[in-house]
Amino acid sequence: MPEFSVIIPCFNQAHLLPKAIESALEQARDVDLEVIVIDDGSPDDASEVASRYAGVTVIRQTNAGLCAARNRGILSSTGRFLLFLDSDDYLRPGMLAAAARGFARGDEIAVVHGYADVVDEGGEKIIGESGGQDLSGDAFHSLLRSSFGPPVTFVVRREILMRVGFFDVSLRSCEDWDLWLRVAGAGGKFWLAPDMRSVYRVVPGSMSKNVETMWRTGSTVLRKHAKLHPGCGTCREARDGGLSWLSLFLRPSLRNLLRTPAGAIKALGILLRNPGLLGRQLAWQLRQVF
Repeated sequence: MPEFSVIIPCFNQAHLLPKAIESALEQARDVDLEVIVIDDGSPDDASEVASRYAGVTVIRQTNAGLCAARNRGILSSTGRFLLFLDSDDYLRPGMLAAAARGFARGDEIAVVHGYADVVDEGGEKIIGESGGQDLSGDAFHSLLRSSFGPPVTFVVRREILMRVGFFDVSLRSCEDWDLWLRVAGAGGKFWLAPDMRSVYRVVPGSMSKNVETMWRTGSTVLRKHAKLHPGCGTCREARDGGLSWLSLFLRPSLRNLLRTPAGAIKALGILLRNPGLLGRQLAWQLRQVF
């Protein structure tokens, strides 16, 4: 039984898949692992590309979405610790070795997390950094206040998933945020490993650029978890902080829409349907357009 399972869902990104797979297989120099690729009904040759790599398990299913693909991977895996690697991202050498050192600190640690270099579509130019916040204290309320990095920055102990459940297939985005909140709410401990590094690639059309879906789903996730503790004033404060953080996180994508008249009209519709997104700066920019 391997220590780690790297689960790679893929839909229409066969051209990026080799980088993800090779970065995962490279981790075998340090840890015992398995790599599972879930071809989620991809219209390209994702299964064929993945099958070229010896030892990689390839599962093809009818398109069911990212959450369902990851859940299929969980059910097909055997590792004690799980990493969800999207097909457009990849791992830095030694990442899972760093995760192993984190989990070795104690069985109470449910999640080890680190940093991701944010890169452009080409996959090499670093344009930012994500993750890295310490969640070893009050992880639940900290996570209510903001999301702390893409899925590739987290490695989770299988045992805790058996308690809190897998990814919620009803969510169109923020499904990872929801999962980490469930882990923290169940008492799971988080450990930050500063030397655990991965790469998050920014690609056109990614879900994080879908402002309205991200706002509505993120708001739903925050309110759901806050309601689980109805008498907790800290939960209400943290939820409100999380909504503010989410609106700021989505602000650049809204500003990009304002660059063209058609985009400005689209942005106006989004804001009319979702007034919580509107801040002073955006209101000023809209007045300049209209």
